[in-house]
Amino acid sequence: MRRFIIGAAAAAVLAIPTTGAIAADKPVVDGPRVSWNYSGWGKPRASSVIYENWAKFMKERTGGKFTVTVHWGTLSKPRAVLDGLSLGAFQSGTFCASYYPAKLPAHTGLDLPFLPINGLEGLRDVTEEYYTNPVLQKETAKWNSMYYASSILPLYEVVGKGEPPKSLKDWSGMRIRALGQQGKAMEKLGAVPTSVPAPDVYTSMDRGLIDAAAFAFYSHDSYRTYELGKWYTTNLAMGSIACGVLFNTDAYNSLPQQYKDLMAEYKASDEGYPAQIAAYQVSNVEVPKKFKANGLIPITLNKQERAEFAKVGGEPIWNDWADQMTNQYGYDGKALLNILVTAAEKTNK
Repeated sequence: MRRFIIGAAAAAVLAIPTTGAIAADKPVVDGPRVSWNYSGWGKPRASSVIYENWAKFMKERTGGKFTVTVHWGTLSKPRAVLDGLSLGAFQSGTFCASYYPAKLPAHTGLDLPFLPINGLEGLRDVTEEYYTNPVLQKETAKWNSMYYASSILPLYEVVGKGEPPKSLKDWSGMRIRALGQQGKAMEKLGAVPTSVPAPDVYTSMDRGLIDAAAFAFYSHDSYRTYELGKWYTTNLAMGSIACGVLFNTDAYNSLPQQYKDLMAEYKASDEGYPAQIAAYQVSNVEVPKKFKANGLIPITLNKQERAEFAKVGGEPIWNDWADQMTNQYGYDGKALLNILVTAAEKTNK
């Protein structure tokens, strides 16, 4: 059955997104015809540049012999992508570790709030160093999957309904969409976090199931929270969420070496991470303009409030996470945390 599913997916007729601009002077790499399917969700947006450009890059650099169809929510629900990859239902897809923390527990380390990471380039470097660690590689291997690239999601801010919080105590009782470790940080303020998948946030907010949502700015735009919100934070910068691209291991291993080399080349090319970062930089400027146009009130924490929140929701959450990794999952939690913090501190040098 599994071989049938893989074969059926590989035979699909593919449509390629048209983002990015691949250098015309690069040589075409010859090889067999290969067709992959990619399981995404939502719609094209800043975080999808990393895999939309990858699909275009592979098609153009192979003269159309390696093609990828990006499916927007039709192959799998967000919480089921890992299961689909494990079964070989598709060859590649977007994962967010906080959607299934019990399946990829060590991967949730990059969800930890207030890590001392400096900028998107720093986040890229920390992610690459952490996710290519053998401990993390063994974790994805349990799901017949392997890490390829990160969406390097920018630091999260909150858009909310109702009265804007004027102090940290005003967050108490707020029902907020805040994933994983960020949710635990919000609990420290007395908020009530929930891990609503991104495509369901608008409906949940509209129906009053949640009062606020934590997203990077580009996602607030993509999922239109500004249409329902009354206020937004400008400098909470709570942390990132670990999302990115996974490959089905069998599908990747079956590729000829020249295609694997192209995939490695893509990540270092201008169409890879640099284009991803540039898309975020545009959204970080343009989305607040849209907030303002829709009448949202900006909430800027003073230095003392921001420092207090980081003190309460930062290192204590890190240590709790390290203990959980050790006691519940049998990892050396302190060692994993040390990898993260050491890599993050490098970004400030």
